[in-house]
Amino acid sequence: MDVEVRRRDLPGLGRQFEIECDDGSRLAVVVLNNGARHLYTFDPGAESASGVIKLEEAYARTLGAVLAGVYYEPIGDNEEAPAVLGEVAIDWLTIRAQSHPATVGELVAPDHPTASLVAVTRGKKTVMKPAPEEKLEVGDQVLVTGHRSDIDAIRAKVTGTD
Repeated sequence: MDVEVRRRDLPGLGRQFEIECDDGSRLAVVVLNNGARHLYTFDPGAESASGVIKLEEAYARTLGAVLAGVYYEPIGDNEEAPAVLGEVAIDWLTIRAQSHPATVGELVAPDHPTASLVAVTRGKKTVMKPAPEEKLEVGDQVLVTGHRSDIDAIRAKVTGTD
């Protein structure tokens, strides 16, 4: 499902991004030139905002990561659905196959033109930007990004269905 994002320059302030939600409400994000973000909610049909949240840049980036699924992989029907931002998909995948690729580089080649492995989590340890020779084990979670087809191909490798 493609969601339309309306963009508007705010001269001297930054840029506004707005989406309409399924229920007719709207969400607007104003990215200020200083890095802060303001999130505005609009009730269906309303011209003025019903609420606002102001976030400094670090908090905004953390919220963005939460919304993109970086901190939590839902369990259920939605396991096969990566977060999609434009043409970029982001997903946490769990190594399940006993015959999985042995290293990060075998799972996603370092010179892959449209996919990257961003992090590996094993228990409480997370390796950010892992080296190609980083070993993988059953149960590891990997954060991957790329085109949706890249994510599907990587998912097949980690589940043993390729």
